[in-house]
Amino acid sequence: MGKSQLLKDLVSGSISLENILLRLKIILSDLENETIMEWINGELEGYGEEAELPKYRVLTGVPMGTFIVNGRVQYTESQVPVESLLTLQQVEELKTVHLYDSVSTLQLISNSDREGKYGKQISTYECHYISKPHLQIASMHVVIPSNQITGIVFKVKSKLLDVIMELEKRFTNLDELDIKSQIQNNETKEQIVNNIGQIIYEGTIEIGDKNKIKSSGIGKLFKGGKQ
Repeated sequence: MGKSQLLKDLVSGSISLENILLRLKIILSDLENETIMEWINGELEGYGEEAELPKYRVLTGVPMGTFIVNGRVQYTESQVPVESLLTLQQVEELKTVHLYDSVSTLQLISNSDREGKYGKQISTYECHYISKPHLQIASMHVVIPSNQITGIVFKVKSKLLDVIMELEKRFTNLDELDIKSQIQNNETKEQIVNNIGQIIYEGTIEIGDKNKIKSSGIGKLFKGGKQ
């Protein structure tokens, strides 16, 4: 059996990821699974701030900012030594950045000159709250290196490839964007849903109609927004 045009377009890179996602959205809608559709919509439109993100969208950034050491020496746009102010868990929470933007937006960012400018802003209140006499933080933001953003785009491409290949094992004529008539029974449907769920979430959850990923437990103090 020949490969679908959908798979060929993804591999060749001749068609945008947005187009691939839209076509796959039509196909996967026949599985009638909320969690899978949330993933497709999240990559297409961006995730809501209360959404549970796939783990490839939760990254570790670098705290950069302006700070004064021992009331004498000021550093500007330098890496902030937060380890001297916070516990290991707090440092992890501070450095953790959740990326909610659509994959097409991340592609634009990775191809732009925004090196060192993308991540989350730490509020002035939070900076003052964690400051100590030996280290006063005037401003700080947590930066995501551009290679990590590019990595997310490639991760999404890889997952789309795996999802399409999984569908090709089960169905014919994917390019007709209709698999509903080929789904034999609920057991088959459930197995396909679980297989795709494992691809998307890398085995971290069991997918069912309304299943969610458990909360990551990241603290609220350093949640921060996008820059």
